[in-house]
Amino acid sequence: MMDENLVWPGQPHHHNMAHFMGSVSGEGGGEVQLMDAIVQCLFADDLNQYRGAQPGRKCLDGIYSESPDYGCVQSLVKLSLDDALRHHRHSEAKEWSSDGRLPSDSKRVQFDSKNSVGSFSFSDDRLGLSSQDNFSTIRANTCVYKGRWQYELMLGTKGVMQVGWATMNCHFSKEKGVGDTPDSYAYDGNRQRKWNVATYKYGAMWQCGDIISSTLDLDRGIVKFYRNGKPLGTAFENVKTGPGLAYFPAVSLALGENLTVNFGATPLRYPQAGYFPLESPPTTEKVKAQKCIAWLKKLVHMYPDEQQSGELRQLEELCGSTHGDTCLFIVAQHIATHLGPLLTMPYIVEACLVPALAEIAEVIPLSTSEVIPLSTSSYQHGMHQEMRKSSSDGLNLKKAHILFDFLVASLEDHELLKCLENLIICLLTGHKEPAEDIHFRGQKYNLRLLYVLLSHDRLRKYCLNKILFDKVRFPSFVNVKIVDDEGLNKVVPTVWWSSKDGTLTEGDKQAYDRACNVVRSAVEEVEKIQIDILRLLLNAKDTPMYQDSSRALFLAKFRTFLKEHAPGSRVPPAGFTPHPVILCLFHRLLSIFHELWVLENGKADVVIPPRLFYDGSLNYFDTHRLGGLESHLQKTLNKEILKCLPRSDIDTSKVLSKIDNATAGTSSMEMCHSEPSTSGAVLGEHLVSHKPTVSDVRHLTVTSGDIEDKPGVQEQALLIHNSLLHLLDGIILLYHIGAHKQLGKVAAQRDSMNENVAHVLEIDKKVKYCGEENLHQCLLEELQGSRMVFIDKLKEQARQQAWVVAAVHSRTKHMHLISLMKVILTTLKDASKERELFGFVPDFYVESLTEMCSALRSYFTEPPENVPECHSLLIEVGEFLALHFCDQRIVYADSKDSLIQALAGFVCNKTTLTALENMPRESRIQMVRNLLQPYENRAWAQNNWILVRFWKGNGFGFRYTKSPHMTNKFGPKPAHSDNPNFTQVTAPCPSPTFQQHVVEVLKGSSEVATAFLNSLLIQLNWAFSEFIGMLQEIQNASNRPERVFIDSRQLRICATCFDLALALLRVLEMIVNIAPELFTDLSRPNAESLLSRLCQLLCQVLYRVSGYSGCFGYVVSLEIPGLETIHHYPILTAVTGILITLVKTGYDPASPNSQVVSKVLLSEPNFQLNSVYHLLGGQDAVVASDSSLGGAVDVNSLLPLTQGLSTSSSPNSGNAIKFSLRNYPEDVSREEIEQVEAFIRHLEACVESRGEQTPGGDDDSLCTICYAYPALAKFDPCHHLSCRGCVTQHLMNRTDCFFCKATINKVIDMSSNTFIYEGSSVDKSSDQKPK
Repeated sequence: MMDENLVWPGQPHHHNMAHFMGSVSGEGGGEVQLMDAIVQCLFADDLNQYRGAQPGRKCLDGIYSESPDYGCVQSLVKLSLDDALRHHRHSEAKEWSSDGRLPSDSKRVQFDSKNSVGSFSFSDDRLGLSSQDNFSTIRANTCVYKGRWQYELMLGTKGVMQVGWATMNCHFSKEKGVGDTPDSYAYDGNRQRKWNVATYKYGAMWQCGDIISSTLDLDRGIVKFYRNGKPLGTAFENVKTGPGLAYFPAVSLALGENLTVNFGATPLRYPQAGYFPLESPPTTEKVKAQKCIAWLKKLVHMYPDEQQSGELRQLEELCGSTHGDTCLFIVAQHIATHLGPLLTMPYIVEACLVPALAEIAEVIPLSTSEVIPLSTSSYQHGMHQEMRKSSSDGLNLKKAHILFDFLVASLEDHELLKCLENLIICLLTGHKEPAEDIHFRGQKYNLRLLYVLLSHDRLRKYCLNKILFDKVRFPSFVNVKIVDDEGLNKVVPTVWWSSKDGTLTEGDKQAYDRACNVVRSAVEEVEKIQIDILRLLLNAKDTPMYQDSSRALFLAKFRTFLKEHAPGSRVPPAGFTPHPVILCLFHRLLSIFHELWVLENGKADVVIPPRLFYDGSLNYFDTHRLGGLESHLQKTLNKEILKCLPRSDIDTSKVLSKIDNATAGTSSMEMCHSEPSTSGAVLGEHLVSHKPTVSDVRHLTVTSGDIEDKPGVQEQALLIHNSLLHLLDGIILLYHIGAHKQLGKVAAQRDSMNENVAHVLEIDKKVKYCGEENLHQCLLEELQGSRMVFIDKLKEQARQQAWVVAAVHSRTKHMHLISLMKVILTTLKDASKERELFGFVPDFYVESLTEMCSALRSYFTEPPENVPECHSLLIEVGEFLALHFCDQRIVYADSKDSLIQALAGFVCNKTTLTALENMPRESRIQMVRNLLQPYENRAWAQNNWILVRFWKGNGFGFRYTKSPHMTNKFGPKPAHSDNPNFTQVTAPCPSPTFQQHVVEVLKGSSEVATAFLNSLLIQLNWAFSEFIGMLQEIQNASNRPERVFIDSRQLRICATCFDLALALLRVLEMIVNIAPELFTDLSRPNAESLLSRLCQLLCQVLYRVSGYSGCFGYVVSLEIPGLETIHHYPILTAVTGILITLVKTGYDPASPNSQVVSKVLLSEPNFQLNSVYHLLGGQDAVVASDSSLGGAVDVNSLLPLTQGLSTSSSPNSGNAIKFSLRNYPEDVSREEIEQVEAFIRHLEACVESRGEQTPGGDDDSLCTICYAYPALAKFDPCHHLSCRGCVTQHLMNRTDCFFCKATINKVIDMSSNTFIYEGSSVDKSSDQKPK
């Protein structure tokens, strides 16, 4: 006999239980009696209530004994439901009414696409929308004219949006939205303003995921707004009411902004007392559903536990039946007849099923009173204690699974699908809501409920097949959103920050670090639940056959997700998962991967075999390969593939490919429902680029065509092993898709904080100066006010940075990146050993490797030099980049660019440059050889930049981080770049090691040196000529009487050409300094020609740049935005560095070629001594310098002299200052000024000694190419003539005659009767044109 004190959880005590049990035992055994007993126990309260309400009616005791067909169960269920509805009508105080709403008979309230301005994309329920225009406005299909009403919005983004109410009389446009016209009222949390024609400060800054409630009281004419249930105050009073005025919910969104509205299709998250939703709640359906779910809960608790004890087993013993389980399912089937259609409604699922599931599974969120205070040390202890538990600890999964079994067995297929879809959408909506504080109560509650659902094996696979990824953005479940400002203020009460150099430090660092640890512990607790969920989804052994397992289904869906988000995907932007979510997904998947790898493979090293890229086991969709198109590689390398793949791998790949391609026609952006959505988690059918051809993932059966018979134990183990490799491959692609971009965005926030710290330092200097100089008090007060503005901003940023340090840059996540870099690097090295098959490597492997290098170097808070694991890794990565950036097997242009840019990024940072210098010597030499290849048929700009970085810090006036002329200029902040170019701010860090290697390579081979220097001079000539041509066009345009606008693209090209010419000059300066004999030793092949061409270009640059009346000085004086980098200083210091070194070598008495450089320089037609005087401010300044103290000059004494010289042709001629190297005493040393002065004196002496001699005789004897030198070089066999310099330069590029195009066999110098050229003594390459 059952104990009378037995109470079902959530049920009142049944005093008549003994009566029921006694009657059953007296009736005898059998299934009929057992069913009768179950029904009487289940409906005990309803029968009692019915007897009390209908005393004259016949009691239903023993109904199943009289009717063995069980048909009267439906009558009993219907009778109970009708009775419950009757009681509800009598007990309800006030029901929702359509009075005051138009149209009054509308059941569904949604956005009206016909009542909009601009362009939107909608979810299928027309409750979620995204703006596709600059400023789009839309109204709902329902308006109100009296009463008190409310609706809610969940923000998908946090940008410019104006939400509120508007009448039909409001005429909107793409410039005017809600609140910009009369009779419309709006709130914009991005700008913290309220709008009703005029705008005023109002409300709080909103964040993505916030719930914004808008209420309209038409009885009093008041509009209010709420953020996450917290009132923002009365926004508007005296709202117009009366005849002809009815207000529609309306929103205006800027481009790319999106939100989801809830007019009442689901329960309001923050209902305000006295206000009604615009859509009528399904009250009748809710009462029925609550009753049916209460019965199901009773059935669940009747079900026997693991010890096979409980009420059902007692009933079976009394009735002599063993079919109690079957009887429970029969009763559940009858209940589901009424419940099933109700569960297709999102409102019912959220209001009834979710609370019941939480109660049965014992998922109860902590109340505020149960939360341990953040300030106590016991909080962290409690966190760690909680983290040691599994997500299943404390959950009653057994009871929850019984409830799911009832639903699966009883509901129709379409009812079950809609029910689960609504359930998961509800959980995702709750998870996306902002956390109230650092405890993440709501997030953990919804995640644990999801864990309960997915712990059911059958439903897990059902959801993977039909819902997760398809109907719902599952990755959003693994996101952890930052707590809002109020929550951060509580958890990080004390902030701390410091300047880069440590000169400014404010706050308590120890308290700040403690707060970071609290945040880290809280975030890790949520992450642990998310990893537990992924562990369920990646279960590979929940079915006998791997291809039917959860892991196989998850990987297939994950692959489709990657395809839709991969670069080049045609999915519209609204369908993309945000980058913060992708970063979280990346880290969670990597965590569970490492766990599964150790579990399934022990301590084996993680490496992706190269065969994965060409064995067909993975669908790489349209992913580019390093070697070009996959189809081309398959055709050309088919034999190599067959040699490398054993037969077993080919067979296994068929099965894996079949699994991965099972959803090839199914997009995860598919949407087949039309029910309301309140989360923004549901994706509309408009987001799919094509109609799906497969509606779901079908269970796969491996046939004999795939593997003989069925996979055995070894084949299954191989499939499971390869599945982890496929997961890892997807994780690498995921990083490239979005994780790296999010890390860059987070780093930009840190950089902004550092800039604000620098501003505070600058203000402190000004305050100190004001105090010392006793300046006006008003100025001091203004500076103090500015400082407080920056301090307040820094406090906010410091709290956000605490979140970054704890949740994004934690030690665990830092190691994630390092470990994955090792895997990618090992994989690429192994693939490189397979010769031509290296071309099959997908491009995102190289992209991810280079991006991770950039992230370790620039993004993370902890610098790489402080992480021991980084030292050897950076050396290996640097070596791979050094050996492969010129690899001929890499055909894909973007991959080649990524490698060279990554190498350029390595030389920009001292730590990574040291790693390159620590490479094996052979690798360093090979890298330099690759860098010194001729600048033709390849992207040479980044290549040249690397060489510049080897020199920066050693060149003439080339020790700056930021060019001196830019120091005090204001303008737009340059865009952040992982691989800065020549003009961006980079600290000097020269490399003597690589400079020495450059010398070794150039001196070791005259052919290499000649080819490289020749291409260098060609590109310099091209870049500078293009630059000057554009300057002339700008000058001509500015001199026109009419107003002319210069294309910004032309300005960018002009600045780029200047940067290229400048970088090429600096490389020439390095070579001239470290290996001058390449130009000055005339015994070397082509040295004379190279020197002549170099001097010609230098004179050309000096002539064009130094003249004040020329286009260069004119355009510089205009200070055109976009041309800020163009200035005299950077280019003239580069030219000066080359000339001083060359001439110093030329007039060295010990040199065998003494005076050779001076002669060549002075013989150039473009050489003018006035151009050289310009370096020091003009001839007058040079003369003044020479006449004072015998050449020893006080630089400061000359500044007034040079500043007094103005430019006559400059637009600002009255105030312009002539350029002089003396104007930059902090950047040009005294020694360098003296070198310039000595250089000028030497040239003056040479000019004086040369007199008025000309290089040639009469005009008839001059070279007809240059008209500067005698034509003494005769060609054989055509006998045409030119000067020695012209023909030598020409023969470096081609071997045909200037005039007749005949092939030149010999060139004879008629003045000495010697051969200048014979046969193949110089390079016979074809034309070399600038690229």
